[in-house]
Amino acid sequence: MIKLSACVLCSALSLYLAVSVGTRVFAAGSVAPVRLDREKMAGLGLTAIPPDFFKDILVAGELNMRVATLFEGKELRASVFESTPAKTNHRVRPTDGDEFVYVLSGKLILTEPNGTVQEFRPGDSLVLPVGYTGTWEMQGNYRELAVVMQKRK
Repeated sequence: MIKLSACVLCSALSLYLAVSVGTRVFAAGSVAPVRLDREKMAGLGLTAIPPDFFKDILVAGELNMRVATLFEGKELRASVFESTPAKTNHRVRPTDGDEFVYVLSGKLILTEPNGTVQEFRPGDSLVLPVGYTGTWEMQGNYRELAVVMQKRK
């Protein structure tokens, strides 16, 4: 997101959806605000992603990632993503949805295919448009809130 993984994040988010329980808010005739889980936002209770899931895009470091779905709706998904220091290249696996990212901890360095570098620290936010193909470098104990617009089925 440009993100984070962008592809890594999108892929990670998709994987953790399969292994973690999120909050859905579509009970018959009932719509209400959803409070995002503070403990998960702080990195507690996240689900590990198998380290080989991203080996095809790993450039440097070791991907030890954990995720949790905070909300999953019809077209929008909000998740917390955390990773140890690593760098991924998304040329072969571009992002598959528009993604808003809010950096909670660590540092994110995105390098576009043309060489443009952008750095993001805690409190910074960005949007990665669908199709981002640059590199995604996560430094420190990187954690983000990611809100992804899901493709309609």
